[in-house]
Amino acid sequence: MNKLLHSFVIAAFVVVIAVAVGVAAVNAVTPSTNDENRTKGWAHVNEVSKDIGEITLEFVSTRNFWSCFEYRSDGDTSQKTSDTNFNSDVNDGLYPYYCINNSIRTQTIPANEYVEIRMVFGAERDERFDWTRFDVLPDAQTKQDCMNNGWQTFGFRNQGQCIQFVNTGKDSR
Repeated sequence: MNKLLHSFVIAAFVVVIAVAVGVAAVNAVTPSTNDENRTKGWAHVNEVSKDIGEITLEFVSTRNFWSCFEYRSDGDTSQKTSDTNFNSDVNDGLYPYYCINNSIRTQTIPANEYVEIRMVFGAERDERFDWTRFDVLPDAQTKQDCMNNGWQTFGFRNQGQCIQFVNTGKDSR
């Protein structure tokens, strides 16, 4: 009984960790992940750089057919462009996307917290992957964030400008 309980606790912990780090679902519609695709030399996305309020990603297509990558920021489902996805097995709509063919496209995408990328149409069926999260750098949230030269980390000219941003939301950088 103790062994069974121990196994259950470990399995539950693994599931919690997988959800917490944003592991994309692998299933019949999305049988791969971005990381697996990168390892196999298939279409994938790389993080080039991240900054406050934006992330620069590299969309990679390694073979001579179209690979299409949808994107959304901060989990905002209102960004969808249509209720119908090109892949009829996907029922949450169509989001803005980039399609590339045996090439690389670098794109900077704005976000407050994170950008998610998925590939559910184009490409080969076995390399499609579900939403994969890429975090951006956070902006100043509290006055304490601005103290002890923290204002410099967020790109403000001085501490007062940083505190004004925290208090009002008005950005004068």
